[in-house]
Amino acid sequence: MMPTLFTVPGCSRCAVVKKFLRERSIACEECDALGEGKTAFAEFYRAHRGAIVRGREGVEFPVLSEGESIRQGPAAVIAHLHAGRRLEAFFRAAESPRGWVSGIEISGGEPEAAEDLFAVLSFLKREGLKLELAVDGRNASLLEELLRRDLADRVVMKLHGPPEVHRKALGGKAGIEEIESTMVRVSRFPEHRFETPIACPPPGETAQGPRFLTPEQVAAAARWLKEATGSHRLPYVLVPIPPSCPLPETAPSSLAQPPPGSLVRHRSAARSFQVLTEIAPSGGD
Repeated sequence: MMPTLFTVPGCSRCAVVKKFLRERSIACEECDALGEGKTAFAEFYRAHRGAIVRGREGVEFPVLSEGESIRQGPAAVIAHLHAGRRLEAFFRAAESPRGWVSGIEISGGEPEAAEDLFAVLSFLKREGLKLELAVDGRNASLLEELLRRDLADRVVMKLHGPPEVHRKALGGKAGIEEIESTMVRVSRFPEHRFETPIACPPPGETAQGPRFLTPEQVAAAARWLKEATGSHRLPYVLVPIPPSCPLPETAPSSLAQPPPGSLVRHRSAARSFQVLTEIAPSGGD
């Protein structure tokens, strides 16, 4: 079955994907989602609503449909066209600021697919898009090569807490040495930050469970970051999330973030080791 690419007029990200199709001579049925293909896309969206990200400004295009596979955004679409499912774990659909590509999960994929990943990121960079990479401590050597090749404009590391909490969050898939090596590499990128997601209990309720980090645990995470990198001035952000949501980027927009003020004690504790610690604005950054 020939893949269908839904695009909209004037979309620079769509233009990048179309150029990739031309350069690789890949056959694809193009459909203007706001023009002659408006009805077709409306039907497609209704049938696959759960698989398509809709941000503050609506659906982010392009959207690729091939059989049961649906990919959204230039990175995920090009990765699928280039290598099929081989790169699937490196990309997720994510709302990206204008001129940027987010949702590139370096820790999620297999190192054996590195050259295919580099090819996709190189194409995106060549077309003028800025790349934001997400890491969590796995694939440290892959991150080193991305640094060497200058294939990232911003790197964000998710730090779930002190060593024992973070390793548990990763399912034990990375050792302390690799996680700390990742921290060091992240700090070497021109633009970077470290984020700790923290669920806050509703007013009047007691914090329970691994998502509810105490100020002491956040301080331990900040100390770990300082000891691993040798720096106490790293951009460190505490991200308040709803208690029912395990990770901030997967939170439905309908769920209200806990008030930033509820993390003031956490911030104060972290600043003993990372003086630039801040609380993310309510509703995301």
